[in-house]
Amino acid sequence: MPFQKKINFNKILLLLGFIIVIIGLISVICLQTDVMDFSRGHDFYYLNDSGHSVDFKDGLNFIYEVQLSRVQTVEKWMVPIRIKYEGNPTKEDIAVLNKVIKDFNKIDGFPGIKIVNKDENVLLIYAPQEDLPEIQQKYHLTNLTIDKGVCQRFSEDGEIKRAIIIIESDVDQKTKNSVVLHEIFHMIGFYGHSALNTSVINQIGESVPKLSAVDTLAFQMLYCPEIKIGMTYYEIDV
Repeated sequence: MPFQKKINFNKILLLLGFIIVIIGLISVICLQTDVMDFSRGHDFYYLNDSGHSVDFKDGLNFIYEVQLSRVQTVEKWMVPIRIKYEGNPTKEDIAVLNKVIKDFNKIDGFPGIKIVNKDENVLLIYAPQEDLPEIQQKYHLTNLTIDKGVCQRFSEDGEIKRAIIIIESDVDQKTKNSVVLHEIFHMIGFYGHSALNTSVINQIGESVPKLSAVDTLAFQMLYCPEIKIGMTYYEIDV
């Protein structure tokens, strides 16, 4: 009987060793393919400031600051966003636009963005400063001041239906990259500006090349299926 116990113990060790080897192989494969990289699913343009801890209340207060304090009830897109761009974008402009679209489309519940050649519901115009007055007149945006960029949205019963974004094309490329991110973040439903200097839509006009942790959380919350068009701050904060 002692000999039999030794055999059983050796079998157990062999089985454990086999399991460890299999786990090791799976880990190597996953690291090579980014399967286990959880942050990949939350990877925004230049990544959010995920090192700072934020919670539900932070996200809700941000939504209140930049949307609900203006329109009282939740507004957001319910159909896929179809962007058509015009003007004189650089190759990097298009690369940045595609990157932002790819990353934003990872948000659960967000209807998504794609670039189209016609039947757009968002028009994105890249133009030099000297052309801006004419463009403002053409699209009846004379009540808006363009400071490197501007976004105007049009909503019906809480659903954002269409928008126009104008980007000043003759600013330096690094600034322009941040401005595009800033204006697209406005376009998806974050109307105002935030007192948080780390936010991509901060009040001081500082260029921020990535979504902050609060920006990211608020984006995820706004497009969470449980947060519906027409809800108030107090209906969300239950």
